[in-house]
Amino acid sequence: MLAKLGRHAEAADQYRAALRASPDDLAAWHALGLSLAEHGDFAGAEHAFRRATWLDPGAAASWSNLGMMLKIAGRFDEAIAAHDRAVALAPDAAQIRLNRAIALLHMGRMAEAWGDYEARLLVNHRARMLPGEMLPRVDDIDLTGRTVLVWHEEGFGDTIQFCRYVPALAARGARVLLAVPSPPVRLMRSLSGAEVFDTRAPVPPYDFHCPAFSLPRAFGTTLETIPGEAPYLAADPALVADWAQRLPRHGLRVGVVWAGQARPWLPGFATVNARRSLDPEALRCLHEIAGVQLVSLQLGHDGPDFMLHPMRQVSDFADTAAVIANLDLVISVDTSVLHLAGALGKPVLLLDRVDNCWRWLTGREGSPWYPTLRILRQERVGDWTGPLRRAKVILQGWGRR
Repeated sequence: MLAKLGRHAEAADQYRAALRASPDDLAAWHALGLSLAEHGDFAGAEHAFRRATWLDPGAAASWSNLGMMLKIAGRFDEAIAAHDRAVALAPDAAQIRLNRAIALLHMGRMAEAWGDYEARLLVNHRARMLPGEMLPRVDDIDLTGRTVLVWHEEGFGDTIQFCRYVPALAARGARVLLAVPSPPVRLMRSLSGAEVFDTRAPVPPYDFHCPAFSLPRAFGTTLETIPGEAPYLAADPALVADWAQRLPRHGLRVGVVWAGQARPWLPGFATVNARRSLDPEALRCLHEIAGVQLVSLQLGHDGPDFMLHPMRQVSDFADTAAVIANLDLVISVDTSVLHLAGALGKPVLLLDRVDNCWRWLTGREGSPWYPTLRILRQERVGDWTGPLRRAKVILQGWGRR
């Protein structure tokens, strides 16, 4: 119950108490690992999952979770070995295949990962959401005159990131329908080659469908072939002009985002969101730089009074894009506005957590997905002082350009 309530440190204490009474309880070791991982104690979780695999070498889930902890630690070869062991023990387990795919993606071994990454559709119970044939590898078919329905799958940032493939589908002769929820509809109409409609509208006939996150698989994307050109989305000029009247015209205008969407409907996501978010008061160190004007791009949260808050008047992503167009750069945690800034070609600094998303890879400051993005990585879980210190240095040097 404590774990379900998100009180993972207390849950871990109870599991430790159980293990003092029964030191070889496999279930308790595994559950302890889960709670420690949710609490951000990845080293402790690694030890717990390793103990579980020692007690039962056939415990596929424990091998898979051990692999995830090794991936976070940057020990990728060991991580893949653990994931391979898990898949061999439970070849039909979608979550276990998905976990291995994420580790491979994090390493940049994309060609090996995309097939198993489709397992997320089973994990998320979306496999039968749409009837008809999923888009196969585009090199294997002629798309001339065929209709492809590309649909929003989960996060707005994901759709913004992967809609970059739509013009390439159109260039192959396909009619591309793009179904998205209402917030990004106006923005997506700036995308070349797409007929955009709201997901609440009736779906026109199509030959193939493809969730946005499956587009890299359809194109056989590798680290070297990521279509990294930007901008591929554009702000509406009329909206840009309108927002220019409401935003600062002088100084270094910096958009900031400090929290992601909690997504309470996804099990365990709230704790991930807590780790990728920070207290907005921590951004005061950027406000103290002479000439810097902080502009909140955080929807639904006003934040501190040392920044401007235009999002109170924003209605959708088209408005947000117009606000960003009037700024000099954006500093954001890993959330949809970061992707929007990158897709618009705006300079953007990512404040990235230790257990970061696979798309930001490891050991690099730049991103093959967005040429204007720079990654400022945490060194310790929950400690944003390092990334913010580097962001401050960057802003101090910006005015001397």
